[in-house]
Amino acid sequence: MLTYSSALPSAWRSFPQLRFKRCQLNCWPRRDTHSRAGNIVYLALGSNLGDSLHNITSALHAIEKAHPNTRVLDSSFLYRTKPMYLDHQPDFLNAACKISTPLAPQDLLKLVKQIEVEHGRQLENVPRNSPRPIDIDILLYNSDVVRDHNLTIPHVGIVERQFVLEPLNDVARHVIHPDTGKSIETLLSELMIRKTADDTSSGVQRIHAISGRGCKTLDLTSRTHLMSIVNCTPDSFSDGGESLRLEDAVRHCMEHVSEGADIVDIGGMSTRPGATDVSVEEEIRRTVPVIRALRETHGGMGSHISIDTFRAATARAAVAAGATMVNDVSGGDADGEMLATVARLGVPYVLMHMRGTPRTMGSLTSYDRAGGADEVDGVREELAAKVQKALHAGIRRWNLILDPGFGFAKDLAGNCRLLHNLASLQTPAAPASLDENTRHNLLAGFPLLVGLSRKSFLAQLLAHPHTSAPLLPAPDQRLVPTIVASTLAIRNGAHILRAHDTKVMKQVLKTVDGIHAFSSSSSSSSSSSSR
Repeated sequence: MLTYSSALPSAWRSFPQLRFKRCQLNCWPRRDTHSRAGNIVYLALGSNLGDSLHNITSALHAIEKAHPNTRVLDSSFLYRTKPMYLDHQPDFLNAACKISTPLAPQDLLKLVKQIEVEHGRQLENVPRNSPRPIDIDILLYNSDVVRDHNLTIPHVGIVERQFVLEPLNDVARHVIHPDTGKSIETLLSELMIRKTADDTSSGVQRIHAISGRGCKTLDLTSRTHLMSIVNCTPDSFSDGGESLRLEDAVRHCMEHVSEGADIVDIGGMSTRPGATDVSVEEEIRRTVPVIRALRETHGGMGSHISIDTFRAATARAAVAAGATMVNDVSGGDADGEMLATVARLGVPYVLMHMRGTPRTMGSLTSYDRAGGADEVDGVREELAAKVQKALHAGIRRWNLILDPGFGFAKDLAGNCRLLHNLASLQTPAAPASLDENTRHNLLAGFPLLVGLSRKSFLAQLLAHPHTSAPLLPAPDQRLVPTIVASTLAIRNGAHILRAHDTKVMKQVLKTVDGIHAFSSSSSSSSSSSSR
């Protein structure tokens, strides 16, 4: 591993030593810019060499580790960007973050250059704008303006670079650019208007990716992905008892993968309505050996493994055994350590909406409030609060996947309204779900996971309406309504479907995605020919 003292080019060794005190530089307004409360700084991060997502994640971790009072407060979504200045190189992955730090601008610059070098970047004897494993730029530092021989703040590239403004807008939407006096949101809007007028392709695309060791990275924006269910329990509502033995669980997982599962979701405790908890030790005993066997005895399996748990201890054990994501039905509410644990693990996290517990949620289905708000408004508001907690705990924005929680604290009418209006969940329709500072819907932009498979509310729709106690179809007889509901969910924006019937649901996903792809290309062709 290259170290700062041995590898930093001579041009950078002339910097002031990293003493964490105020640097003397041409900086105004002239005031104490590194109070104990911390300076608010916005950084841009980019990579197009090696594992770019790992490089960006590792760099953020290094920034926090470098100083005890430096902390990442927020992070953007990820953006794939075509190289602008030097062709014939890989696409970039770009992000931005908001940090709090006591470091003065020059000390912070020296730190980020040190991190770049320790991540393998060459700072000398390479062409300008050449590929790099990591690039970290200081964009904004409080509201200060810095003009020095090796540092300019605000960064000169903010106003004209979409790949900088897009991620910066995620974390600094209403922050004012000190030179222009305009908000970041306004600068991005003006840039996009200019680009539209010039009729040029932006080359910048927001992506949602699931990455994990030994697994293929899943680009959730490319198609709808399938999460298959394996419950290592005796009492799950649909497949309880089928995967209790280790060999049965492993076999079922491999069957799901062979039938097209992108993710296998392994659970060790039922969350069906009225279910009672098992001990953490029992939950780990049921799930971790399955995960370990898949990783060690089946060539690593190659597919992503999700641990279905609301307990931090189980999540830690599962990820240590080879799980690459955590699926938490409580959205962090059931275990006070879960959010901080997931932040430390650095894995994707499915944050679901639920009220109460599996034993009490059936009595918590009322969403009536003043103004006629319904389930969509209620879920949007309550899920937004969970997102804020997750981001504050240090979970990266690009690692969050939202689940509206069908069947959890929703009655028949509520589930149907939520499914029908799923797309509106991420529109700024309900003031209660808006960030009070930015007036922006906190759920906008996140990928959605939807679990509708064999749910009881679908069975209720099939039950005969004229009997006092209608006989509901058994869980394994609910495939047709599952297909219909899942199709509606995909059309309303779902990125991942969680299902039991992998082979059939894979065909459903391919069919719906295929129809959408052809209809989109047809619309584009018609639009082009009409010009």
